[in-house]
Amino acid sequence: MNDHDDKQEQDSKVFDISNIDFKTLAEDAPVTLWLTDTNGKIIFTNNQYKNFIGREKVDKLGGGAWFNALHPDDREYCLTVFEDAFQTYKPFKMEYRLKRRDGEYRTFIDHGEPYIDGSGTFSGFVGSSTDITEQKMSEDELKKSHEELTQYNHEMNLINQLNSYLQVCRSIDETYPIVSYYSEQIFPDCSGSLYLFHENKSLVESKAAWGASPVKSALIIPPDDCWSLRQGKKHTTLDNDERLRCKHVEHGVKNYICEPIIAQGEMLGMLHIQFNAAYSKTGTDKINYIESRQRLIKITADNLALSLVSLKLREALQVQSVRDPLTSLFNRRHMEESLEREIHRCYRSKKGLGVIMADIDHFKKFNDSYGHDAGDIVLIAFANILSNHFRSSDIICRFGGEEFIIILPETSKNDVMLRAQELCKLISKSENLYDGKLLPSVTSSFGVSYLDGVVKDKNVLIKAADLALYEAKNAGRNRVVLSTNQFK
Repeated sequence: MNDHDDKQEQDSKVFDISNIDFKTLAEDAPVTLWLTDTNGKIIFTNNQYKNFIGREKVDKLGGGAWFNALHPDDREYCLTVFEDAFQTYKPFKMEYRLKRRDGEYRTFIDHGEPYIDGSGTFSGFVGSSTDITEQKMSEDELKKSHEELTQYNHEMNLINQLNSYLQVCRSIDETYPIVSYYSEQIFPDCSGSLYLFHENKSLVESKAAWGASPVKSALIIPPDDCWSLRQGKKHTTLDNDERLRCKHVEHGVKNYICEPIIAQGEMLGMLHIQFNAAYSKTGTDKINYIESRQRLIKITADNLALSLVSLKLREALQVQSVRDPLTSLFNRRHMEESLEREIHRCYRSKKGLGVIMADIDHFKKFNDSYGHDAGDIVLIAFANILSNHFRSSDIICRFGGEEFIIILPETSKNDVMLRAQELCKLISKSENLYDGKLLPSVTSSFGVSYLDGVVKDKNVLIKAADLALYEAKNAGRNRVVLSTNQFK
């Protein structure tokens, strides 16, 4: 025999498995091993199992130590898997939570295989149990991160949709139903309200509200009643006592946020969000929930601030383009655009359209005698009387200088004349103060033209009212004259 043959013989002796005690090997295996009989009774467990459960428990309870250590919520599931395996003799796999000797529950996965003895008879199941707690936690964290990312993307998409609508709104009033609609989706388990400051900054008022439950907060709030508005920063309550509750929030509401809406250094209002779902959460879950809502509320408030301040600027520019700066009435440009539109609406509806042209009598002489400041006071007072005398659907404009035009859609000729005559009396009875002194009373002359269901050029209608006004002045002023032109 050569050296090579000698080495082969030595190797076969080293790895001769007939010399290995497999029971000892199983006892000391680094994984949990077990064996049952045909009835499911555990007849063997190794040291790994005993050390996990606790040897004293295994010695006392035997095979029942495993069932006793099972999480109560997992027992029915495990018994069902076992029963099915022993009826079908098929391999099985199951996941469950098992209490370690120190009281901590760990997640295990079992693999069981039917054990067939040398005669081919089913003799029970042999299997292993693997602690997958860390792997499970990683999977849960990954799943949670994925769910959070999916939720975040959904919320950001809703905020982008909200912004898209806000950017095409033509007035702040138009934004309120849009804010309510999207806030209900962005914060589905909350109630909330958008508060905006009044023009004079003395109060904030709820302009949009949402949520399945009513918002338990006052509709109109003095800024001092809200910690957020006082400090200019977020105010959060999370199960706090009454000492930190804003005065505008009802008693019993302990989970809410007030987030100020600030853009370009100007505080526009605030978002008030009440966490209806927070009462069912506890511990870390509640803290994480509130923190995620805080971030979302901040993002929403910042986006609202940018959109609202932009819209306020657009509104201001729009007002400047269509309003007379002295009287705040519509200007001549807006009058001409409106009259063109109302003439065609009159044709479609077959309802009448009235035009009143008013002129303050002897206004140039008044200005020369008392000065332009006194004249401006008269113009402003005249404009206020016009604004208070007509319907909201009527269009009141300063035509130029001391001349005014009122467009009255969907009205009768008699009603137009009646309103003009009432206005003529009001003007003559009005009193105006300048520098603490009563100014002489003024009068006004009125020319009226009327259109009944036909289309005419707007300049023709204005010209007819102007000629009627000229007749009123020639007839002695302080009177109303109806144009003799019949637009049929």
